[in-house]
Amino acid sequence: MKSLQENQAEQTVKPNRPELEAIWEDLLQELVKQHRHAIVGRRITGIIHTLNTPLQVLLMHSELLSRKLQEEEATLAPQLPEELLPVWQDFLVYRSRKNQQLVEIADKLQVLVNWLRYCALHEDQHGPQEIDLNELVDSELQGYQMEPFFKNRVVKRWQPREHLPPITGYYVDFSQSFCHLVDNALDALQEVAEPVLTIATYLADGHRILAVGDNGAGIPASIRNDIFTPFFTTKQSPTGSKPGLGLFFAQRLIAPYGGRVTFASQPGQTWFRLVLP
Repeated sequence: MKSLQENQAEQTVKPNRPELEAIWEDLLQELVKQHRHAIVGRRITGIIHTLNTPLQVLLMHSELLSRKLQEEEATLAPQLPEELLPVWQDFLVYRSRKNQQLVEIADKLQVLVNWLRYCALHEDQHGPQEIDLNELVDSELQGYQMEPFFKNRVVKRWQPREHLPPITGYYVDFSQSFCHLVDNALDALQEVAEPVLTIATYLADGHRILAVGDNGAGIPASIRNDIFTPFFTTKQSPTGSKPGLGLFFAQRLIAPYGGRVTFASQPGQTWFRLVLP
């Protein structure tokens, strides 16, 4: 018979089977979700090509309309009776304003299409490349413009370090690590009256630093040892959209490059940093 000490040792060493089954189920659900995202990503690549041509045509016709309005003002206005000039002038201003609004919307869509194409280009590259972290931040933040909370409520402070040396690696590893930190900061800012997101790049002790700061409530001391643990989350979500993998993946994605994620937190100020060689 096994002694009480041996039984206790086995219980300590052997993982709890229901816990393993729960973790396995979470992994399968996350795998299914990532597979869906991959399929959507491939379809978006096709949408990019489909959207680009009509956008270019729309911008071209808007430019032609602007020229026609100028020609109309130069040739038609002098021929109109004086009593009709105010009515025609109001109509001209109205058409010009609507055309300008159309151009502005098309320009915004063009920026979005260019951002999607830029991301798809990097995703399709199979080898490492030289990456400018400042350009990466500029590009990835474009994607967040589609989120109303980020676009309309959050104050953005972007402090790039000029002439930051590039780093060699897979673009997606660094972009996703950065986005996980931004997502984490935006979660922390949801209940803040005046949310501020601060992003900075700089050099320190021979390392490239990409820092993401927020003015949220801070990380309680009781959970600081767990925040990089997979599936650990304080976000209750009935849809399962917060699996608690963001900080875990941020750490894992840059680890092969000798990078790490560090953090410092107090009420009203939290910083997460990608520390890269």
